[in-house]
Amino acid sequence: MDVYVARQPIFDREMKLRGYELLYRQGRHNYYEGTDDQKATATVLSNSVLVAHFSELVDGKRGFINFPGEFLTAGLPRLLPRKKIVVEILERVQATDAVIAACRRLKRDGYTIALDDFSLSNSREYRALIELADIIKIEFPKVRIPDQLKLIRALRDKTIFLAEKVETVQQYQLAMRMGYQLFQGYFFSKPAMINKKDIGMLSVSLVTIIKELERKEPDVQKMAGLIEKDLGLSYKVLRLANTVNFGSRYPVRSMQQALVRIGSDQLLQWMHLFLLNSVRNTENNELIKASMIRGKIMALLSNEIGSGDQESDYFIAGIFSSIDSILNDSMDHIIDGLPLDLNVREALLGRENAIRRALDSVIACEQANWEALKKDTDENSILSEKYMTFYLRALKWRKSIPKDPV
Repeated sequence: MDVYVARQPIFDREMKLRGYELLYRQGRHNYYEGTDDQKATATVLSNSVLVAHFSELVDGKRGFINFPGEFLTAGLPRLLPRKKIVVEILERVQATDAVIAACRRLKRDGYTIALDDFSLSNSREYRALIELADIIKIEFPKVRIPDQLKLIRALRDKTIFLAEKVETVQQYQLAMRMGYQLFQGYFFSKPAMINKKDIGMLSVSLVTIIKELERKEPDVQKMAGLIEKDLGLSYKVLRLANTVNFGSRYPVRSMQQALVRIGSDQLLQWMHLFLLNSVRNTENNELIKASMIRGKIMALLSNEIGSGDQESDYFIAGIFSSIDSILNDSMDHIIDGLPLDLNVREALLGRENAIRRALDSVIACEQANWEALKKDTDENSILSEKYMTFYLRALKWRKSIPKDPV
């Protein structure tokens, strides 16, 4: 059975991650949103618990899950811990006496209630649910600004407002001024950071080591000398070489020994991760985490499509696919300063090649664009459930990385 997964981060006013909206679909031909709310939510619940391991998907935060009316009255939100989910009431749910009573019971038992895609047109019908709601989600570009302001001013003392589908910095800044406390949309999945950074912040030592690793016969002694001049980098490499991931029974005691144990291919991937993390800060932390996950999925995908000999290229393309957003600069300007393989450079610039096609398919999966994903899986003859498998493996991989090395 095919299983699809996507999660979209939700941030607060300080750009701190507060949760993920979880989006699932089931079946090879079900790539659209569809109208079968019960089937969609049943898939979310069953796969959250049985397939995807809910705690890993939400990464210690809350999972926002849509519930149709029938599932609310049946008490299905109780399948998941009240401190781990936000119960979203779909906009198509009728505010019947049974639904209202079910929500009151959930509220009494400590569950967080959210109204999804709320608009003033149904405010009278939803009066009882508005009183119970902890969060009201508004599709920011769709609802008139005066109507949004009217609702926020009336309820801001007791309700948290979440702006959905925020896609530009202008929309984000306006929503902030209007009093929204939570934000969700492609602007945050691929945010254009307001605080501009300079490419010069990327470590010169790391770039030099990566250039050396790109050579057919890297000079281990030269790389060891460069690393030893950087105390922090030395610690990371030695710690990395002594992790269980490299099958080590005896600790390494020299930098050259560490580099040999890690190996050129693995070392190249780690150096790119170190490079990516050299520009990490509070604002872009979630994007960097997503980039690491994307890179791992790309590496796994390369082996699936018979390009395992290019695994590092696929991995690097994945982790740097959002570097323009992280640095708030153009991609072509950024990669001019990076020693990247030509195929990786072309893929990052959006030019058609095998790496770019794989990258587009991974992005389609992240954004729950099932139509685009179906096209890619059909072209590559990949079973679509593989993306779910790769996604979960990438999540576990990221969580397994020792904090100190990266």
